[in-house]
Amino acid sequence: MTSPDTRRPTAPLSSALVTGPTPIVFAGCSLIAGAPECDCPARAPHLDDAAVEARARGMFVWQQKAPPAGRAAARRGIDGLLAHARGRGPSALVAELLRMSVLLRIMEEDTAHLVEIDALLRAYGELAEISGDVCWLAEVAVLRAHRAVIFDHGDAALPDTAAALAILADVADPGPGPDGLARTQRMSRTLNGLLLVLLKLGAHELADEVSQRALAVAESGSGPIDRLIHQLNRVRLQLSWALRLERGGREAAAATRFVAAAQIAHIAARLWTDARDRHLGGGLPPVEECIVVGTAYAMQHPGPQHLARLADLGRMAFLVDDRILLAIAAARCHMTAGRAHDAVRALEPLRAELSGRDGPEPLLALALHREFALVEGAARGGVPRSPGLEHYAAALEEELWALREARLLALRSHSEHHRLAREHGAVAAQALQDPLTGLPNRRALDMRLAEEVASPTSQPCAVALVDLDRFKDVNDARSHAAGDRVLRAVASCLRTALRAPDMVARYGGDEFVVVMPATALPVARAALVRAADAVAALPEDVAAGVTMSVGVVRAPLDVDPSAALAGADAAMYRAKHQGGNRVVIGTVPTGDIPAGPVERTGRLRRVMSQVHSGAPGHRTAGR
Repeated sequence: MTSPDTRRPTAPLSSALVTGPTPIVFAGCSLIAGAPECDCPARAPHLDDAAVEARARGMFVWQQKAPPAGRAAARRGIDGLLAHARGRGPSALVAELLRMSVLLRIMEEDTAHLVEIDALLRAYGELAEISGDVCWLAEVAVLRAHRAVIFDHGDAALPDTAAALAILADVADPGPGPDGLARTQRMSRTLNGLLLVLLKLGAHELADEVSQRALAVAESGSGPIDRLIHQLNRVRLQLSWALRLERGGREAAAATRFVAAAQIAHIAARLWTDARDRHLGGGLPPVEECIVVGTAYAMQHPGPQHLARLADLGRMAFLVDDRILLAIAAARCHMTAGRAHDAVRALEPLRAELSGRDGPEPLLALALHREFALVEGAARGGVPRSPGLEHYAAALEEELWALREARLLALRSHSEHHRLAREHGAVAAQALQDPLTGLPNRRALDMRLAEEVASPTSQPCAVALVDLDRFKDVNDARSHAAGDRVLRAVASCLRTALRAPDMVARYGGDEFVVVMPATALPVARAALVRAADAVAALPEDVAAGVTMSVGVVRAPLDVDPSAALAGADAAMYRAKHQGGNRVVIGTVPTGDIPAGPVERTGRLRRVMSQVHSGAPGHRTAGR
């Protein structure tokens, strides 16, 4: 078998990988066109988000079959696009580029990338937390599990894998419609990634459950390429499962899995042909250009008739798992023809390569070493091993089988624990959440403010009070239901536009409070101006033309939270009287502030008059 470039990716980590007919990638990138570096970051200021994402996807696809220098250049190009997108503020584009950047580094299996991987994963996880999208949170858990299974060891991946299983178990499959399509694609991608983690962990039974659900989701709303990818990964599952069963001495069960792999490969071949004809207008039969299809057929009925095809497939194999499957298939084809020495030569280069690697051995690598031991014995004339050695090998396999069963049990136990914890957390969260907007409520705000001003290790926080301009007109001219839709839209926009550590809470009516930890006033004002601009830019049919008046103060440590809110409220009044749609900096008042949550009556009004002597005694009509 031909050995491709070293440091190839070892596993398909995402449905975005080229596991189907190679599509026509975006041609506007200089790197894809043959240049040594990517010029997309320099062009990004002149591109909209869709064009930036298209270029990133093109590079992501292209780099999977590129040499190491090309993969490094693609990584730098996508990093440059990510830096540009972050300059525009939080967005779906930033999230997608973060995901690609994480995957690129995980695929390299280079520990030099670990610090960057962890930082990117934290940023991606923060965006998922802000969104509240449970499927997105599951995808973050899957990526963390990928990172653990590649760079640490299998057991380190169990908590995140179990978390993903628990989250996805509670997520209903997406429905029809535009939002449903986007959710279907994310769900399909997340399930696919989870399946591949479970394969790495040897949890084939759980992987089979996830695979069946992934295929059902893909059939309900994803495109043909997604369906093809899921079928190809089902072939991988059956082949890996069969090899593991063989190692455990379950030959009959293994034979059943090899048959299933070939049957699913036949389905995948039809999807491959349809996708290839649609995108490329024709090509070779799938068995000659799709590694897992060709391997599945050869594994079911090994014979010399497959050898030339397997050699051709080997020249295009870039995933280590694919190379292992091809090597084992080729060795078995040689053995059926009585060529044991050729079988050894089919396995030896890859066996030596994997033996020199640090870190945990993947399950397929164990299958490769077992295969080599069998064919090497045959090549030496079938000299039997000592009974003691045979017994030792069998005992080791039984121990590995028991460890795998224990890992499967641990996964199910961890998953149930996460499910119960999520149920408990959901009940607790309801008491701290505004039911209309999903934001933290007044009680949660009081708790957070008390923490921020009382912590001796923190820096002073900024506190802003946001009031919507002309919101009363929405309720009067349209309906309260329309007003509720506007409040939800503004809440979502605020949460997205502000920074991950900032807390946005609904204070009541059309008022929101923002708590910005350890933030100087100029920084806070700049962030709030961006948020106000984002709200003002919302379409008329979404936000009914409302804008924001914002007052912001910096709360000294040990200050009464009520005083900070009073100062922000007074500054917000000044923003109102200056025409609205603006941010005004205020100061925290001194004086006798009522303890506990701020109420805008009585004594607080008198304190506000100290700070803003010209303020009227009532709100403006637009308030």
